[in-house]
Amino acid sequence: MLFKLQVGAVMSNCRIVFVAAAAMAFLNVNGGAQTPSTPATQVAENSVSSPVSTAATSSSSAADAPAAIIASPPALPEKNNSNKEIRIRPFSRFAVGTKLGTLGWGGQIATPILRRMNLRGGFDLFNLGYGLTSDGTDYYASAHLKSGTVQADIYPFAHGSFHISPGVLIFKNSINAALNVPGGNSFSVGNADYTSDPSDPVYGTGSIRFGRTNMPMLTIGFGNMIPRRESRHLSVPFEIGAAYTGHDTIQINMQGSVCQQGQGCGSTNDPSFQQNVQDQQAKINEQLKRIQIYPVLTTGLTFRF
Repeated sequence: MLFKLQVGAVMSNCRIVFVAAAAMAFLNVNGGAQTPSTPATQVAENSVSSPVSTAATSSSSAADAPAAIIASPPALPEKNNSNKEIRIRPFSRFAVGTKLGTLGWGGQIATPILRRMNLRGGFDLFNLGYGLTSDGTDYYASAHLKSGTVQADIYPFAHGSFHISPGVLIFKNSINAALNVPGGNSFSVGNADYTSDPSDPVYGTGSIRFGRTNMPMLTIGFGNMIPRRESRHLSVPFEIGAAYTGHDTIQINMQGSVCQQGQGCGSTNDPSFQQNVQDQQAKINEQLKRIQIYPVLTTGLTFRF
């Protein structure tokens, strides 16, 4: 009886194990059919069967991914604008200044026309008086000069201050000399020797007339009244050159009385004396033909606005 109970219990346990094994096998078989494909297989199937779904999935993945943090480059230091070149347009800038030279003392103004060209104008005043004694004759000379200039400063080199400046010199002048021969002093006129009459001493005047009032001129120099750098405003231009004056002439006029040894005394209006004066004047004028230029040498201080 006891044996039968044991056998029955064993058989019952085997049935339970068998049923459980069959159930697990059944679940495994059906689960293989229902289990989703591996990610690689699913991606392949989705790429073949539904491109739209793949794109949507990719977009969704990109949207769900955290935003990338891009480091911005460090801010560059601001450039020093004070050293940059100014913008050149006709009449966009101007400069004023003073100058001093062989034309006298004056002022000038300039403005840019092109990248390498300025237009410059100026004026000069010159007054001088000087006295001297030569060969027993007292002289006093005075010069009163007024002039104006218009020039184009051309800079052949892009980053240099050397310039060539053709232009026009408008010259209004007055150069006079006064002479006085004290009585008893000797002097020469032309090829003759005279003595000033003590009772009516000789005196006279002389003047120089320039051949032209509008003179072409050409100078070269260094310096730019319109500095091309924003940070520069002051400049010290220097130039040297000449203006063509044409043939200058001198006129001499003498009054009083003169004496000649063995011929007595007479007025300076005597034809022989006047002829000697004309000869002397012609001799000087012939020498002046060799000098038909006026030297130009100037420097100054200018400021650009």
